[in-house]
Order: sequence, then structure tokens, then C-alpha cells
Amino acid sequence: MSKKIFFTDLDGTLLDRQKQITQENRDAIEEARKKGHSIVLATGRSTVNVIQQIKRLSLDQPGCYAITFNGSCVVRCDTGEIIRWETLDMDVVRYIFAEARKWGIHCQTYDEGETIAETRSKELIRYDRNNGGHSRIVADAPASLLKAPPKILLAELEDRAYLERFQAEHEEQVRGKADSFFSCKEYLEYVPYGVSKGSAIRWLCKYLDVDLKDTVAAGDAANDLSMLKTAGVGAAMVNGEQAVKDAADYVTVCDNDHSGVAEIIKKFIL
Repeated sequence: MSKKIFFTDLDGTLLDRQKQITQENRDAIEEARKKGHSIVLATGRSTVNVIQQIKRLSLDQPGCYAITFNGSCVVRCDTGEIIRWETLDMDVVRYIFAEARKWGIHCQTYDEGETIAETRSKELIRYDRNNGGHSRIVADAPASLLKAPPKILLAELEDRAYLERFQAEHEEQVRGKADSFFSCKEYLEYVPYGVSKGSAIRWLCKYLDVDLKDTVAAGDAANDLSMLKTAGVGAAMVNGEQAVKDAADYVTVCDNDHSGVAEIIKKFIL
């Protein structure tokens, strides 16, 4: 049997609604790893946050990797070495923050493992609670950054349509400089132009000299679409967004609360 790479999203996919990993998911990942298959966590979360998940799953092993910030960063799990790092143009960062202030939308970015925001909004409090993160409040987020960031996140907990209007009205100004998409209904994210989970899969497969046909990807949200379309097999969680399920090669029977990832691993990896 050829060795394969399994790419899995975290929230809504590998993690249940309590942000935990079921024992069945844990066992399936360990069995796949022991049989020589590579495991890659692919998420919009920050690299620092994902390191916690790597340790929880004992993936700090050779052959395991993490795609973070929705494709901007690729990390070796065994050494922590960052082998790919893409950042936004600072003019885009300043522009999006300025526009978000005008629109009254919570906006945050990332610097040296910290979440950087200008107000401790209810959106930021929820984000920190759900992601176990640490945030820092500054007067001017773009001016406070030590270096260009890998992504920007805008959050609106109650009105997705407002975020959609923001995205549409600013599309022309960032075209060719940044890409935007929803990672869930509350979060609109901006990443460097051409960056996605799908582009990170292609980059990592080239880096490892692995054929894309030997890859399997699992996800649930719009930011997973590029990943599912790129992998040899794209599997959508049954609890996922309809557009993701429509684009997938396979839709799970079990949801993220009932070990849907283990179902995918058993069917396509083991």
C-alpha cells in the first residue's frame, strides 16, 4: 500500500463542538501514523495555537506537519521549523483595518503568537475562549506590528450579511494583493494573494515529492473548499456547509461529534 498524506481541518472537523478530540479520532490518527502515513493539521488557527493540538495528538513526530493561518504557514511538527511563510502586504493590512474601523467591525491580526486587536470586543473574547489564545490590545494594530502578518480576521457574531457586504465592497481594492473567504459564518479572513489551504497542500506535496493522488483531505467550511478540491480525495463532514458537501468526493455519515474523521481515515487511508 502506498503511503498517503491525510490533511484535516480542526474546528468542525477533527474537533467536536466542545473543541475536544474523540478517542476514536485519536486512535485512527495514531494507527495511520504508525503505518507510515503522514498526518497534517490544516487550519486557520495560529501556529502557536496548533502546537497545542500537535502535542495533544502526539504528532510531534517525523512525517507530521501543520498548515496554519489558512495556508500562509507550514510547520514541521517534529522540530517546530517553519518551512513556508507568506505574509500580507502592509498596505493591505492598513487599508483593511482602516475600513473595518469605519464599518464598526471587529478586526484582528497576529504577531509573534499573539492576537492583536484594537478593542476587547465580544468577538475577541469569544475568539480567545474558543481558541485558547492570548490577545493584546493596542491603539493602532498595523503600526504595532513587528513584521507583516500572515492574515487578518474580521468578526461579526450576529450579521453575516454585513460581513458579506464588506467583502463585496472592498473586493476591487484588494484584488491581486489579498484573497478573502469565510472560515465560518462569523469570520471573514484576508490572506496573501494566492494563499489557501489548497495552495499549501500543493506546496507541501511538491516539497515532499508526493503525488496529489495519494492525499486525502477533510473539512467542513468555505476555507476548506480549496483543500478538498486539491486533494486526491476531498471528504466533507456531514455537519459542514452545503457548498462544501456539494464539492466533495465523499460526505461522512458521522458528524464531528461522532468521529467523522475516523470514518474518513478508515475508509481512505487504512
